[in-house]
Amino acid sequence: MQLRLIYPKFKKFLEDHPVLRESLKEHVVGDYTMPPSLALPIIAALTPDDIDVNLTDDNIGQPIDFDEKVDLVVISCFTPQAQRAYEIADEFRKRGTLTIMGGIHPTAIPEECLEHCDSVCVGEVELVWERILGDLAKGKLEKLYKAEGVYSLGDLPVPKREIFPADNYKWNAHLVLTMRGCPVRCAGCPIPHKEDVGFRFRPVENIVEDIRSMPYRQFYFTDDTVMLPGKKNMRFLLEIMKHTEQLDVSIFLASTMMMVSDPEFYRKLRKGNVESMYTIFGFDQVSKNLLSKDCSTRDWNYGIDLVRMIEDSGIHFFASFGIGFDDQDEGVVDRILKFSDDARIDLAEFYIVTPYPGTPFGIQAANEGRILHRNYNFWNHGNVVFKPKNFTEKSLMDSFYRLWEEFYRNKTAESTLRSFDVV
Repeated sequence: MQLRLIYPKFKKFLEDHPVLRESLKEHVVGDYTMPPSLALPIIAALTPDDIDVNLTDDNIGQPIDFDEKVDLVVISCFTPQAQRAYEIADEFRKRGTLTIMGGIHPTAIPEECLEHCDSVCVGEVELVWERILGDLAKGKLEKLYKAEGVYSLGDLPVPKREIFPADNYKWNAHLVLTMRGCPVRCAGCPIPHKEDVGFRFRPVENIVEDIRSMPYRQFYFTDDTVMLPGKKNMRFLLEIMKHTEQLDVSIFLASTMMMVSDPEFYRKLRKGNVESMYTIFGFDQVSKNLLSKDCSTRDWNYGIDLVRMIEDSGIHFFASFGIGFDDQDEGVVDRILKFSDDARIDLAEFYIVTPYPGTPFGIQAANEGRILHRNYNFWNHGNVVFKPKNFTEKSLMDSFYRLWEEFYRNKTAESTLRSFDVV
């Protein structure tokens, strides 16, 4: 059998804003390309060797041959890719080619996706992929494959990254999966819905094997849950660091402001070759308090101290500030800029909150009739796609522009990109 895996194109933050994009191009913030998410290389690794598997990355302009004779087209997507995913699936179906969709977006709204494809995988693909291939071989592909239970990450194979086209990305880094699941249930996060609420840790020896197999020295832990405070998470991460400190690597971590306030912890992360901490503001309670008009001096200083603690350890702090939340007003712009100034943050991006399907906020906004449209090309955190509570649609977009422009005024690429190896 022959499979064609497709990673659909999605617009980056700034693609709909050419003036803003032009003025920020030297910083390459929110406008780089890197290899696709882990879903497709994991699928390739799970597929028996006697099945031919090839990847098309639509993001880097690889042409899609809709007339290609394959047994199944496999499309993985999250919501900003969904419109393009539907277009691709529709074209293949016109020619009678079987298509299946999976990922965060299809898991959240499989019924909508089934209007465009023959089958949908809901949840973790590892639990159903063997059955999908068996049904495909028998010519009896089901409409819905729903993963039951949770997958043991001890069984996760090393993703088959060699399916990526070489030397085609602006940021030569790979993604590494460390854990799944989260009990916190932040309003904008799909993880509990897709991966369950319990933490599952991938065996450290498997993570190290994965890292050693990669062709690039820079990589990104995909799971911001690994930075949540708690002894289990801390022990797990520091155990990984004991191995990575022996390697010539550069690690990028993701987190919210729900982090441990312990300078020794960050020094150990730096010793393990952590280079950058991508930190999302907006959904967690710590950053909600920090950006509130009622933020106490104590909370404000705590946030500044946490940023400086990370920077003082030698780890570059990369902030991602969200605006448009129901608990924010237009004054949040000044608070974000002041906090960035006070904490001496030199690298940031800014996003407009988006009501993704399957998230608590997405469900709430839909139930309240606040969704403006479902053209998912614009659901990329760079456009207003719902009715805000304390902004007008125009004032929210104006605030988005103001943040980007004022934050990067008088900043140099030498400081903002000091932790990135971009081409």
